[in-house]
Amino acid sequence: MPEYINIQEEIIKPLDLYLAGAISEKKFPYDWRSNISDARVKHFNEVREALMPYYHRFFMADKDFFRNGNSDVNVKYNLLDAIEREGNYAGRLFVDLDIIKAAENWAERLAPDNHFPLFFFLLLKSLLKRNYKPDWEKLYNDLREKLIKSRSYGHFKTNELYCILMGITLIERSDLTRGKKDELIELMHSHWQFIKYMYSVLIHYIVGLRLENFAALANTVCNKSYFPYMHWFYKAFKENLDKNCPEDVFDPHSGKSIREQALVHMKKMEEIIKSTKPSTELDELFGIIFPKVIEDLNKQKRPKTYEELEKAVDDLTNRYNMVLEQLTNAVKDVESDKISTEDLTAAFLRFPTDLALGLFGSVSTLLAHNQTWLKCASHIREQILAKHEKPIIHVQGDYVVEKKVENEVKYVSAGATGICTNKTGNE
Repeated sequence: MPEYINIQEEIIKPLDLYLAGAISEKKFPYDWRSNISDARVKHFNEVREALMPYYHRFFMADKDFFRNGNSDVNVKYNLLDAIEREGNYAGRLFVDLDIIKAAENWAERLAPDNHFPLFFFLLLKSLLKRNYKPDWEKLYNDLREKLIKSRSYGHFKTNELYCILMGITLIERSDLTRGKKDELIELMHSHWQFIKYMYSVLIHYIVGLRLENFAALANTVCNKSYFPYMHWFYKAFKENLDKNCPEDVFDPHSGKSIREQALVHMKKMEEIIKSTKPSTELDELFGIIFPKVIEDLNKQKRPKTYEELEKAVDDLTNRYNMVLEQLTNAVKDVESDKISTEDLTAAFLRFPTDLALGLFGSVSTLLAHNQTWLKCASHIREQILAKHEKPIIHVQGDYVVEKKVENEVKYVSAGATGICTNKTGNE
């Protein structure tokens, strides 16, 4: 370790030269970070004081850090490392700065090439782990006002940065531990490309993308990498279809209705949902940053996934086979005089006509040579076809069937079929 590091000459001067455009990133000292570390050993406070103005300029996205657009990253990484090495004190260095204005500045720097807000994310994640505690309630209210006005006064990149801040603010306002908050913010960072589509739909303004309408947004989301989360987007898109895709809006290039194009893409979403196992990875995060969506999603139906459809088919098949077995056993009970033919007929009449006829056909196939069945089959079929369609409710043992309209049956409990086991047929 050198005995002495000249803070001004070896740490501050290279930064000044770079920010003034006098040297390029390639000429920036490769040992700049180690010089800071060495100087901090004996002059920690002096190094912090000297670097503070540059920390603030970086936080506020000073245009000199973007002299070469977004292609320069080395100096930004160096400065981020210096900030992180301030330890738990680092967050306090920035708490008095206007973070909304900082977000607006970052948006302005990133907009020309629509660059991913990498360093904005990295800086905030680092500071939040190091006691950065602005007034979250005020920040929430200020961001909410800006996002409400976004449809009339928005800018695609500025709104993206507002949405990042809003997501982080909602997480920080929660009662979670610091470790859990950091985990969710990291999840938001890594899935931001999808999450900004969700924000776009919900604030009715396309953020972070140069797309002309929401039909184009829906088409972009129908991308394989987003398939496991499509149930989220489908819900949000469907609920906001009228606001985002009015019927009287047309694509100026193709002349096609935006609404009609959106409906076509929604069909794609439905097919994706049915054929893809949904991921629960974002559920906890979305429960915090999109609470209304998760509440509605839990209340309302969505297209069933492939796994859910398969399970539903299996459940129905098992139920049907169980009832079929009980009906065939009931024919044997008629044979042994344990129940009457009327009881057997009543069992069939408990079901809607279509289902009763289906069960009747299955029993007829299984008992094609059973003399008892052959004697009563014709009568049972006639009674099924003549069944009156008034609402009826049957309860017997563990089984409850409520019939409201023809072809609709509600299974309250999957117990016995309710076949009467006494001669009187009382139910």
